[in-house]
Amino acid sequence: QLFSGSSRQCVCGGASWQKFGGCSVAAMIYIFNGCKSICALPGQACTECGKCCASMNCEPIKDCCDTTGKSCTQFMDKPLSSFVFIAWGKSLMELFFCYSAMSAPPIKNCVFTDGTGAAIGITNWLYVQMAFAALNMVFAPWFQHQVWEQVKNDVTQQAGGMVITAPSTTLPKEVVAHAFKQVMMYDLGVLFYFFALIGSFVWSWMGGSWILEQNSTCNSTGDAGWAYYMGLCFWWVAAAYSFCWYCCPCCTSSVQISAPIQSYGPA
Repeated sequence: QLFSGSSRQCVCGGASWQKFGGCSVAAMIYIFNGCKSICALPGQACTECGKCCASMNCEPIKDCCDTTGKSCTQFMDKPLSSFVFIAWGKSLMELFFCYSAMSAPPIKNCVFTDGTGAAIGITNWLYVQMAFAALNMVFAPWFQHQVWEQVKNDVTQQAGGMVITAPSTTLPKEVVAHAFKQVMMYDLGVLFYFFALIGSFVWSWMGGSWILEQNSTCNSTGDAGWAYYMGLCFWWVAAAYSFCWYCCPCCTSSVQISAPIQSYGPA
């Protein structure tokens, strides 16, 4: 580290940063890219499988593997791909716990005694919890689609479309940040989901309090307990992603594309 007055020059992995905290940002970018590479392994495996099939003159399977590999790779190239993965994984777990709780015979013994809880009941609470989980699964890819369309529009307007001259190109962080903020601030779908997410958090918290009150019969460490816990967690996941992508340059600086942006199509 070299200090000169109030500025600091950092060298992280060969990259020179001329601002305070640059090393931390650079390190975070490498972490994001490493996680993205791990998630992209299925797509790379399909691509290699296609090459293997090509050597055996098996064109139908080769075409299928090539298409699948390209789709996986381009999906991981786009912003918020990790958010979609986490949203689907967490929501599927929540759906599983809700279904398991409703299918278990002991659920009949779980009776809420609180006024509002008694009127709703454990089964109806679980049904609404499943509806919120399904909404999360729909919103995550839709939000990624909206951000990606905004990125494509901004790149097209600024540069007439980005042409790849190297194995991969990092999208300008200003373009990615502007697209994210534009969708976050002005898209009506995001506004709807914001209130739905608050409703989901409150619903999960209320259900959790009712389950804890009847812990002897509702089992807060069982499937019903995990169902409300997953509902609470997703609010924090969405809040953390919103904060990081809105405020942290390490997120918007980590978006790399491996082909001309026109070839990606919609998210």
